[in-house]
Amino acid sequence: MTRCVKPCVAMVAVLLAACAGGAPVEPAATALSDPMGAPALAELPTQQLAPGQCALVLWSRNTTAVRFAVTLDQPAVARVSVRGRVVELVRVAQSGQAIHGQFPDQHYRGEGISLGVSFVSGDVRQLTGGAVVSSAVVEYVDPAGWTSIIPAVGLIACQA
Repeated sequence: MTRCVKPCVAMVAVLLAACAGGAPVEPAATALSDPMGAPALAELPTQQLAPGQCALVLWSRNTTAVRFAVTLDQPAVARVSVRGRVVELVRVAQSGQAIHGQFPDQHYRGEGISLGVSFVSGDVRQLTGGAVVSSAVVEYVDPAGWTSIIPAVGLIACQA
């Protein structure tokens, strides 16, 4: 961790500002595509956390990262942007040891959509009030049954 202290602290400060409601950053790419090239998930707007609430914010590992999903601990929901509309999915299953209310395996459903989020808890770097998730995999199944597997990185952040 000594090699990364200054760059990691700067990166975490920027990511936490985005989670805490700082000015939104407009990315060059704003959507992830399904296997046929149609938009699957779009850039999710900045989300505000309530006091005491924790969230896992996920970015795609594309050349230009897209913030495409946020999972909350309370209420236990995930938010994604589908066709320009933020959709809230209910957590229906989880397993593993929770880190700030976020489980290494979480599954969400709603409006014909299924979303699975997985990360290796042993690879998570703890921070004060959160953690860095260096590798995650998201499985998104749309209402038509198309499945997209999205490699991701994330940040678990908690609002004081």
